[in-house]
Amino acid sequence: MDRILPGSIIIIGVIGLLILMVLGWRARGRRQSALSTAAVPTAELLGELRVAVTGLYVSTTTAGAPLDRVTLPGLGFRGRASVSVFDAGVLIAVTGEPQVFVGADRIRSVGTSTWTIDRVVEEGGLVRLDWTLESEAQTPAADVESFFRIENPDQSSRLIEAITALAPPDGLSTPDQEGSLA
Repeated sequence: MDRILPGSIIIIGVIGLLILMVLGWRARGRRQSALSTAAVPTAELLGELRVAVTGLYVSTTTAGAPLDRVTLPGLGFRGRASVSVFDAGVLIAVTGEPQVFVGADRIRSVGTSTWTIDRVVEEGGLVRLDWTLESEAQTPAADVESFFRIENPDQSSRLIEAITALAPPDGLSTPDQEGSLA
């Protein structure tokens, strides 16, 4: 009897935290419901494959708010991924998730980073893709940052070079920009 009450309180507390986590995730999804990713074009419209690499997709966060995760399909969960750069843009394929296409006109910049929402690595260990999500007409588009942990440093360099070639020349080039906690 001495252990039943404290054990019950702990179990109820854990269940309560799980419920709050689910409610928070759904609320975040509702707040971001006006945002969307572009449809994946057909193979003919993608153009020539410039580079394809594999690694881990870490997260996509709102630009300037590195703790604000984007929960759209294909971007909400961390996992193994392939990142392919085509003439038309970048294709992100996270295992078990819908593919996400980032058109060349949506790319703002590309560079490296050391940390994001739930990952800290060596200096420059993450590839960071800065791009703009599409949105409904009455809602402004959202600038976001996607982070990838590429297995081979040479592949990271090739990926950055290929995406840099797609980025608009008037975009801000921030190859080593780090986010701030402020």
